[in-house]
Amino acid sequence: MKRVERIAKIDTQTFIAQYISAGRPVIVTDAMDEWPAMTKWTPTYFRERFGNLNTQIYDSLFTLLDIRPLRDYIDECLGNQNQESKGAYVRWYVKFKDVDFYWSDEVFDELAKDWAHPYFLPKTSYVMPLCREPDTVLAHRSTFPYKGLFISSQGARTRLHRDPFGTDAVLCQFYGTKSVTFYQPADDDKLRRGKEFVDPRDPDPDAFPHFSSAAPIYRDDLKPGEILFTPSGWFHDVVSATDSISITWNFVHRANRSPFLREIADPSNDFDRDMLDFFFSSGLDRDVSVAEMTRLAMSI
Repeated sequence: MKRVERIAKIDTQTFIAQYISAGRPVIVTDAMDEWPAMTKWTPTYFRERFGNLNTQIYDSLFTLLDIRPLRDYIDECLGNQNQESKGAYVRWYVKFKDVDFYWSDEVFDELAKDWAHPYFLPKTSYVMPLCREPDTVLAHRSTFPYKGLFISSQGARTRLHRDPFGTDAVLCQFYGTKSVTFYQPADDDKLRRGKEFVDPRDPDPDAFPHFSSAAPIYRDDLKPGEILFTPSGWFHDVVSATDSISITWNFVHRANRSPFLREIADPSNDFDRDMLDFFFSSGLDRDVSVAEMTRLAMSI
């Protein structure tokens, strides 16, 4: 079992070539050093500033359990040893599809002054969100797929999964520690049956008879100030080793658009198609076809 590679002082083009294009997980250690959030964002800060706002509570299988004030979750689940309250986590989302929901764009607008677009990530040439040169997008200001804030108690978990539609993902760790385990994309047939993923902690041998031959490639702890890059196709299981605060988002860059093109062309891959419509139908009064999405993706 290996630890995830850690790097610092890497320029954007090198990051694109060695990690986005190559599909290699990596942790960048020096991108958050000057962000005010590193000293400001604590459970106490979020309780005092946003505690009266409703938020979504999820379980390890991404099922929405409850909608309730953030203060209630923090008081019940963080900083205590009440095991019955542990395991669930808060995730506030920036709007990424046209449905009625507890979107938290206003919260992110206020938090934007406390963090920044990681210096090593590209600012243009994205397929999703659609951005052609010379236009730019910024992670702390712009809308990205599944952009969200996690506030989670010790023991909270997002069970083994891979991110949808061939997207890459970034996770910025602000407070506490998260433990992450990675399985390689080549083990797909051992880890997944249709839309169901194996639980590595309690594998069902009938549903996943070949799981025993799938070994995790990386296991590591993500600490405050570190940013994890998860390439498309990699299966990952994440546990909050302590109470934790982090921000995540997904994207498709021109340098790694092939997995995205394959997945949108698969008619059985019907999860969150309305997310695709949200990002590709801007200014239109109709959904965008797969052919149109492909054409747009290839034009970047």
